[in-house]
Formats: sequence, structure tokens, C-alpha cells
Amino acid sequence: MEFVDNVKICEPLGCSDHNQIHFIIKVKGERNRKIRYRKHFHKERYKDMREYLAKIDWNNTLKNKTATECWNILKSEIDCVVDKFVPLKKQGKRSKKKHLSKEAIRKIKYKQMVWKRYRHIGSEEDYSIYKEALNQATAEIRNSKRSYEQKLLLI
Repeated sequence: MEFVDNVKICEPLGCSDHNQIHFIIKVKGERNRKIRYRKHFHKERYKDMREYLAKIDWNNTLKNKTATECWNILKSEIDCVVDKFVPLKKQGKRSKKKHLSKEAIRKIKYKQMVWKRYRHIGSEEDYSIYKEALNQATAEIRNSKRSYEQKLLLI
């Protein structure tokens, strides 16, 4: 077996006339970063929404309709109003906290896992384990933040 420019060439075994060639291909792809938007309900124009919905003649619109049809009409109108009067907001990306060390992140994940176990089972023993994990994670976060701030002071 020999390697030629990241290509592994295997010799035939025994009397077999089959040869094999193995390629090692390294590909670095581009990340598709598309901007995501979400509804920004804090900037919603409630007054305009009320006026728009008040202009609709609900008696004639929902007359002689079944409950399912009425619900579908109401839902589509509300969706239309929300699309019209609620502005979109660029969804920010969550950034990693720079002051957290790997050990702090590991302890935070452990604390979260123990909390889920406690919430599922609900025993006193699990709660005491969670409290210990919480104290350790808090102490590690505090130490990690302190060391990060000291490194910034030295720069």
C-alpha cells in the first residue's frame, strides 16, 4: 500500500486482479448565512389594527357559515392584519460569551442536565445534586469572568 498525493493505492490481495484506489478529498464549503426576520410585536400598531378590523362587516362575512369556516375566515383576517401592521425585525445571532472558559461551559451544561433530571423525577436527592451543580457553575463563571477581566487589564 502506498500513498501518492493523498491517494491510497492498495495492492491486489493473493491471486485477485481487483485493485482499489481510495481518495481523500478535503472540501471546505461556504456557510449559507441568510438573514432571518421575525415579527417585532413591541412596535406593533394596535390602533391601526383595531381600525382595520372594525371596518370589516363581520355579520355579513360570517353569515350562514359553519364554525370551521368562521374560524378559518377569522384566522386569515388576523394573519393578514399581523402581516400588515407588525414590522419585521432582523433576528440577531447569539454570540458566545467571551469570558466563559471551557470548564465553565461544561459545568453549565451539567447543571442544565441535572435540572432536567430533577424536574422529571422531582426527588430531594436530585435537588441537592442540582444545588451543588448550580453552586459549582456559579463559582466557575465568576472565576472565569474574573480571569478574563484580568487578561484584558494586562493587554
